[in-house]
Amino acid sequence: MGFEVKDLAGLAQPLTKLIEVVSDAIGSAYRPKAVEREADAKAYEFKALARAKAEAEAEAKYIALSSNIKRIDALVQARPELAERARQRLLVREIEGQLNIEAIADEASKALPQNVSDEPISADWRRKFFLEAENVCEADLQVLWGKVLAGELSSPGAFGLRTLDTLRQLSRDEAELFRRACSLAMVDGWIAVPGHDLNVALKEFGLEYGDLMTLRDAGLLMDGDHISKDFRATDIPVDPVKYSRVLFNNNILIRVSGPAAINMQVHSLIFTRSGRELQQLIERNENRPYLAKLGMHLRARGLVVKRGSPTPQSDGTSILDFETDL
Repeated sequence: MGFEVKDLAGLAQPLTKLIEVVSDAIGSAYRPKAVEREADAKAYEFKALARAKAEAEAEAKYIALSSNIKRIDALVQARPELAERARQRLLVREIEGQLNIEAIADEASKALPQNVSDEPISADWRRKFFLEAENVCEADLQVLWGKVLAGELSSPGAFGLRTLDTLRQLSRDEAELFRRACSLAMVDGWIAVPGHDLNVALKEFGLEYGDLMTLRDAGLLMDGDHISKDFRATDIPVDPVKYSRVLFNNNILIRVSGPAAINMQVHSLIFTRSGRELQQLIERNENRPYLAKLGMHLRARGLVVKRGSPTPQSDGTSILDFETDL
């Protein structure tokens, strides 16, 4: 018995929303593997052939309005094998696109949170997403697209249309470079450069200058070799020695303090909006060698740099202590 969108009783709300959105996009009931793993390949082929035939008939009616129909008819009559190859090519393309969309939808089902917003996602966003998703064949990129879909279902508007354009053009190698960049980045989308020469400052962490140019061309990193992150003092305590700022890098809290922290400027690489949105999909893992080098660089500028660590209390809670040098 086939699965239909109406047969959703008992499914969790996030999965129900995913099924409805994907089904609207592909024009038929989407069956995630977690819900129904048995697929009738022959039945799908018949449906794909019927759809291809219907599309071909609609196209033929349009072409009939043009004088080109005579030339096409003559070509089909003269070379029927060419028409058959064209039909087969369209069928293969449609089937591959369907497989790609369903693979991405399955990845989205794995990434869904326990609850998602009741707000519907934008029709424009949905249409653009699935038009591009059918061309995504690489398994690791399908995982990334699935996370984007799950994130948009969870919080409509989380990923802009420009981010979909950036994602559409992203290659596997560029995605890997971006993952490396995210392993160094603060959670709000910037990398503190431990030095002033971008040719060497991040080389030991897998990012050479050419890699930075690649990330800029991919629309993930803002242009500019001499950008500084400014920290303007707005409320300086009576004792400037106590002045401090807290940074957040891949689940690590970093406190930077001392007089030099007032109006501090840090040589930085800044993610674009698309980069900041996609950064949220990358798993956060501490990069200890980078943090150690950053700590040395900031201390050389007269700053006190400590990392935060939780200290358990007798009441079962924890407080955050900044006692260990970064």
